[in-house]
Amino acid sequence: MAEKDTGRKPKPKQKTNNQERLVSVLKAVCIISVLLILVVIAANRFGNITFSSISDYADTVISGTKRGDGYPYYFENAGVRNVLPVGSDLFVIGDDTTFSLDATARRFGEQQHTLSSPIATAAGGRVLLLDVGGNSYRVLSKTKILLEVQSAQKLLTGALGKDGTLAVASRGEASQSQLTVFNKSHKEIFVWNCASENIIAVAVSGNGKRAAVSVVGAQNGELYSKVYIFDFSYNEPIASFSYDTVVSGLSFLAGDRLLLTGKNIFTVVEDKTPILEEDLSLNTLSCVYTDDSGCTAVSLSKYGSAASKIIRCYDRKGVLQFETEIAESVKGVSCDAAYVSVLTDRYLYSFNRKGEQVGRSAVDDDCIRPFTDGRNTYVYAVSGIKCYKTTAVDETVSAQS
Repeated sequence: MAEKDTGRKPKPKQKTNNQERLVSVLKAVCIISVLLILVVIAANRFGNITFSSISDYADTVISGTKRGDGYPYYFENAGVRNVLPVGSDLFVIGDDTTFSLDATARRFGEQQHTLSSPIATAAGGRVLLLDVGGNSYRVLSKTKILLEVQSAQKLLTGALGKDGTLAVASRGEASQSQLTVFNKSHKEIFVWNCASENIIAVAVSGNGKRAAVSVVGAQNGELYSKVYIFDFSYNEPIASFSYDTVVSGLSFLAGDRLLLTGKNIFTVVEDKTPILEEDLSLNTLSCVYTDDSGCTAVSLSKYGSAASKIIRCYDRKGVLQFETEIAESVKGVSCDAAYVSVLTDRYLYSFNRKGEQVGRSAVDDDCIRPFTDGRNTYVYAVSGIKCYKTTAVDETVSAQS
């Protein structure tokens, strides 16, 4: 008789324990490699490594297949308060919303707000959105709200450090104004009360160990300013400077160098001592922009003229790189590691760091401010945002030249 076929098949060979361990190790190596790549890219793009910046970049990579319709991007209504750069993206503040735009004009990270007088400042891939005269502020990444606070005191202004340090100026409980500093975990680490003046500007150093404030008061009918520099290891200011004019802007440059700006002020301080004091007795400051690395572009009104401007560029240490002139009214300036952009009523000009003009494009008359980002320069206008090639000369300009 024929033997019955039992239908049994040979058992497949089982993976050995060594093979299973090898597969597990390889998977772990792949995951770690991807995370390291994200860390390196995030550090390169945002200038420092934080969980929020890495998370933002990971979200961008995951949604990288989504693209916008390209620039120009037109606002849906006239309720846009301001636009500022955050890394290679743009952060838009509306009457009741905030959102970001990427290089393809893709809109993302939209958040609602109820702030009456919002102002914003950015550093390290994060944005501080603060209600001047109100009590609310929040810290956002480009995709989500990281922190939201209701202050007991009316807010004046604030600033972020690249490491996540947050400085908030408000009315004081028993003083005219107060500076409160928090670490990246929002733990209070420093408080300073200003008895009789109002804080109008704040800056935080890149390493999060120092801050500076400009306060304004009045004496005999004249305004004056005082600038205080703080090291959080000490209770009192480590340096102070007095001026008979208003210091309206503060920016930390490389290391602990501090840039002070105002209509008649352009001063760089290091180790409690001014190392650069530009003479602005004839040429007044009209526009200034300091990028996330500390490089600064400046427009000066030559002899006070609105139609004749001096353009200067300073490196991250506050050293002058070039100076040139434009016989036009300037609306705004911007810069990055390679280029300086100058927006006038009619044109967008681009210069390299040697002061050589490398681009010029005709612009609409509703333009407000430029933002340089390598080969692209964005222009914020009343109607929306346009994008120009930084080193391009458009055909209409060439025809007129």
